[in-house]
Amino acid sequence: MALTTTQALIREAVQRTADVVAFTDRHTPASINHLINRGLGALSTLCRTTNPEFRPLGSTTIACNGADTFYPLPTDFRTLLSVEYTGDDGHKTWLNPYELHERARLVEPDLVNGSTRAGWYRVIGDNIELLPLPPDGHSALLWYASTATQLAADADTFDTMDRLDSYVIWWAAREIAMERGDWIRHDKLSEKLISLEGDIRILARSIDLSAASRPVDLAHANRRWGRWHR
Repeated sequence: MALTTTQALIREAVQRTADVVAFTDRHTPASINHLINRGLGALSTLCRTTNPEFRPLGSTTIACNGADTFYPLPTDFRTLLSVEYTGDDGHKTWLNPYELHERARLVEPDLVNGSTRAGWYRVIGDNIELLPLPPDGHSALLWYASTATQLAADADTFDTMDRLDSYVIWWAAREIAMERGDWIRHDKLSEKLISLEGDIRILARSIDLSAASRPVDLAHANRRWGRWHR
């Protein structure tokens, strides 16, 4: 079960860390909430520049209708990781992106009319295009890196991911310390952030220590399967 915290709890921690509990006129809940969301963005940038597949990830399934090639992407979409395509026969393939100069050929009538499944994709704006025209009943499972979490209400939750909410709290408190000219607190928080950034980079690079260093050799696997089940 994921460990979560709320915007209200993060804000209280920021107020204590920055020592502004009694200074609410200048540091209002709204202004601190704004810093929290900026801190969440900074955490997301740090994680994703280390490993684009670091959490949080998202997935969505596109149900093809046989008439459209463009389908909308989720509102929290950031970058695409993979497209797993399934035909009505259950056969799965992993699609590759096409180059824009190749699109004209992929939408020609003879290719579209004879299409039995899509073979390529491209992210265009807020949509993904599957080409040539995918038949009705086919589907595409998208795995993607999501945008940075942003909290809008006190009860909104954030998956702390190994207590990485500490990074957000220290980041926001350091911004307040800089605004107040509290340079001793600012420097101490900077040191804590630098130390935690090292741990985050290690964590982001080690999300799947069992991952193979090369693709699975399916031909070899099939030969072994045949020998075992004769």
